[in-house]
Amino acid sequence: MDKTAISSIINTLLALIPDDLIKSILDKVFDAIEDKVKDSANTWDDAIVLPLITKAREILNVPDND
Repeated sequence: MDKTAISSIINTLLALIPDDLIKSILDKVFDAIEDKVKDSANTWDDAIVLPLITKAREILNVPDND
């Protein structure tokens, strides 16, 4: 199977998933990453990763529903 066929199949499958479900899944993924980053002793990841997640939430319109 070539890349075009795989891409087409993935796009078709993603089109079948409701937007609210995708946003809910992304929120859970972002929450898990945020929790790991906040729990680590390293402060560099706090300064780099957390603002990136905040921006991704803003761009993708995925509110933080904690």
